[in-house]
Amino acid sequence: MKSPFRITSATLDVLEAFLSAREELHGFAVAKAAGKPTGSIYPILARLEQAGWLDSHWETEHPEEGRPRRRFYALTPHGGQAARAIVLERRGELPTPQTSAPHRPRPAFGSLARWRAAW
Repeated sequence: MKSPFRITSATLDVLEAFLSAREELHGFAVAKAAGKPTGSIYPILARLEQAGWLDSHWETEHPEEGRPRRRFYALTPHGGQAARAIVLERRGELPTPQTSAPHRPRPAFGSLARWRAAW
């Protein structure tokens, strides 16, 4: 499939992150899922959006104090089709959709130190 831009390994990683996600992703979540630094993810997101493969919107509710608003991204129908075709062509298989893991609270740092000291 011919794409309107160069498809790099990092671009394939980003496309796989969207194909395996069950919901829209914010930029940092894409970077984490793709295993790439945010500095390389945001230009890829901009190219995908400019090509019409992604739609994006800013979060509407107020973020937690000290955190900037997030921009959420999702594949368009055309983008999803193109992403599946390119990933299948280049990587030979499609990623399996991820099920969201149950949220497990992490203990505070102080409790870890106390626990370690007890051993």
